[in-house]
Amino acid sequence: MATIYLIRHGQAQFGMEEYDALSPTGIEQAKVLGKSFSERKIIPTKIISGAMKRHQQTMDFCLEQMQIEITDKITNDDWNEFDHRDIIAKYEPRYKDIEELKKDIFLDKSPKEKITEVLVGAVTRWTSGQHNDYNESWTSFCERVKNGLQKIENETQKEDVVFVFSSGGSISVIMQKILDLSVQKTFEMQLNIANCSITKLKTSSRGTQLLSFSDYAHFDGEHKKLLTYK
Repeated sequence: MATIYLIRHGQAQFGMEEYDALSPTGIEQAKVLGKSFSERKIIPTKIISGAMKRHQQTMDFCLEQMQIEITDKITNDDWNEFDHRDIIAKYEPRYKDIEELKKDIFLDKSPKEKITEVLVGAVTRWTSGQHNDYNESWTSFCERVKNGLQKIENETQKEDVVFVFSSGGSISVIMQKILDLSVQKTFEMQLNIANCSITKLKTSSRGTQLLSFSDYAHFDGEHKKLLTYK
């Protein structure tokens, strides 16, 4: 029975022109995560990462702190996040220009609530199945993420410890599969996946089981200021 650690990337540069890169906080989160793995002697036998820059950076900074040599590193596009820029632009065409989105967020009396409002509205339109104007449909997104998990299930042994560096949307789809969640509950869970948190799974003859969700104990105590969700 393999153990799978689904790791959400560190904080990215939301609202910036290059979103797909870790912020300084995101880099520090990844380093603290790696140190925590090392202290607990959790050593991966396989490492998988989505192809996005924030996935790769999180992996690199995490492993750097662990000071281990792993040659079995795999990049798998199945673990990439959905195209949030496309989804937001289809929800509000003005937001195709990132500056318009930034303006609305940072001029709002509550920027965090505005971000949530935009994301929830955009995802609701995307998942409704009533619109066919997206680069990738909700159904297609779910299928490819589940394919990523199936590949791990098929190719691992019971002794394997697998690290998967991915994103909140992808992890929430795995939660939907395991817990049989509605779309609404799936995205409620996504909003509660902390940056550089760990969602732990165990494969078994009864299917893959959830052991823990969005564990961020490594940010307790002296590192509590590093806890972020966006």
